[in-house]
Amino acid sequence: MPTSAHNLLIGTAISLICLNMLAVAMIILGAGNLSNCPVAAGIEVYLLGSGVTVVLSTLVGVTIQRRINKKYPLSIDRRWPNTTLNLVSLLINLAWSIPGGYWVFSSMIPDFTDPTSPLFCHKDSFFLSMWTCIITWGIALFLIYFWVKLDRAIVRNDIKSASQEDDSRYCDDSSGCQT
Repeated sequence: MPTSAHNLLIGTAISLICLNMLAVAMIILGAGNLSNCPVAAGIEVYLLGSGVTVVLSTLVGVTIQRRINKKYPLSIDRRWPNTTLNLVSLLINLAWSIPGGYWVFSSMIPDFTDPTSPLFCHKDSFFLSMWTCIITWGIALFLIYFWVKLDRAIVRNDIKSASQEDDSRYCDDSSGCQT
């Protein structure tokens, strides 16, 4: 019977597969339309760079995660390397979405019908890059909030566990302490 750890692993794998499928689509669309957006040539560069960034951070993240898991098997010591790795990956993707957001939102809304127009941009490239920016910023805000809350809860739990262990050292059966 699968445990919650197995379910978490399967859910993570499915999420990474879906995320990287989107990243590959961004690479293909960005590389295929590099000259199809005269209104903001950076949109395709953003798609290409964002896709490559996601794929590379996933590959590096999985590789480093495997090494961390081997070094700290079943240990709470894995928490800090995991958090650091995820935060660095998030910051790289978030930093790349800043110029992408500038390129996308400074050209609101281009002409999608006339390829000879200087205001033309390929519709799929524009909307994929726009939604990628919005979703990246939304996920970044959610994850930062979630990590802060989770880390505070873990720290509180660690402090509580440590204080209970410290109190139990000073209790004996005659003092009436409850352990």
